[in-house]
Amino acid sequence: MAINFLNTVDLNKNQLNQAVIQNVASDPASGVVGQIIFNTTTDSLKQYVADTGGGTAGWESIGGDIQKVDGGTYITVTDPNGPIPIVNHDATTRTNTPTASSPGYGGDIVAIKAIGTNATGHVTSVDTETYTLPADTNETYTLPTTAGVVAPGAPTTGIISLTAGGTGSGVKSTVTFTGTSGRIDVSGSAVAQAGAITIDLTDDVTIVNDLTVGGELVVSGTGTSSFAGPVSLTNSKLTNVATGTASTDGVNLGQVELLVAGVGVFKGGYNATNDPGVPVISGGSNIALDQGDYFVVTHDGDITFSDTTVSVEVGDFIFANAAITASSTPASTQYTFVLADANVAGAGATDGATEKGVSGFDSANFTVTASGWVQLKSQANANGAKVTLDDGGSATPATSPCTRVESGGLTTFTIDLAASSLFGTGALAENVTVEVTQNVSPYQTVYADVTRSGSASMSVIFSGSVAVDIYRVLLTHV
Repeated sequence: MAINFLNTVDLNKNQLNQAVIQNVASDPASGVVGQIIFNTTTDSLKQYVADTGGGTAGWESIGGDIQKVDGGTYITVTDPNGPIPIVNHDATTRTNTPTASSPGYGGDIVAIKAIGTNATGHVTSVDTETYTLPADTNETYTLPTTAGVVAPGAPTTGIISLTAGGTGSGVKSTVTFTGTSGRIDVSGSAVAQAGAITIDLTDDVTIVNDLTVGGELVVSGTGTSSFAGPVSLTNSKLTNVATGTASTDGVNLGQVELLVAGVGVFKGGYNATNDPGVPVISGGSNIALDQGDYFVVTHDGDITFSDTTVSVEVGDFIFANAAITASSTPASTQYTFVLADANVAGAGATDGATEKGVSGFDSANFTVTASGWVQLKSQANANGAKVTLDDGGSATPATSPCTRVESGGLTTFTIDLAASSLFGTGALAENVTVEVTQNVSPYQTVYADVTRSGSASMSVIFSGSVAVDIYRVLLTHV
């Protein structure tokens, strides 16, 4: 099914890519001047032209002045007189003769050095060149090992001696593996030809940079292990930690639990109905509290402290900032108040100027889960509307927000978006999107000219005469 455009389409000088002209088996009986078709029977592109004096307008082929296409060098043309000549490049025959060889030392390799071609890209010459491989230069070595000479306190070593054999010069050289003090110990076999060099850690090891342990790290003995940088356990537990005694010692979980026992306890509800409230946390008769002790407000009210008065509401939290002794007339600064606002939500122009709180939602447009998750129903758009393009707005009283005017070869339907049946006072046409569809099945989307005013007026314009109730619009206010 074709898409209906009911007004002129302006591409604004943009390209129309991969377009296909309308295919017909025979020329239509009539058309409009400038209309283009492709006749599949005659394989010709045609246009509808105005009467030039013969008395009738009709279809004329669109073509150039090429009469024939002939072949040339390497080119063959099928059906040179048309209407569709086919140009082919002659096949190029070339024989390649592969060879296989395995040259040894001093053998030859023949390779292609250059290829010549003509102006049409055909190969006219091939230049080859012969390369000769060098003679055998193999050397053989024996690798005996010996123990290195170690000075007192220096890293130990192991030595490999390289002695040339075969056709070599017989020059002897050595490779020495040297350990590092406090890190790596190297020892070579004292027996020549034993072939053993042992690499091991020294008794006391110093690791300069990072140490990564893939499995369990066990520290035993009475020695001291020190770390110059941070130690990462990558989410693993540190087990068997002794009880700390110095201020810089690490502590185990049992020691931590013992230290914090009785601190930061929930003290129950706080009734602020009658100042100083229950239990008393202000004035000269206040109760004693530890740091972190807290209450949850169960009744609204005011609390008078030595420095100021604080208003609290149901759901607010009151925390003790530090230990507070009984009957000490504490100031408000000795507490932290966390206000859990439970007011009714308001509406405003900005986030900061809008009251936050508890509200309900229209079930026709929203869903709310038991945990308070609010979502707009996918098929219920509170900002959407549907209007049939009729002339009910010209009636008294008006039966729809739409009016119709036919003039100058155009039919214009004007919609009042501020009508109470649509978006109401304050609606602006510039904020409304629109889709035009048929008013009956299959409700195909059609394309007309849509214009918007600076107020709440929107116009849908069709070419020609369009009756009422043929089309409708789907509107969304954003």
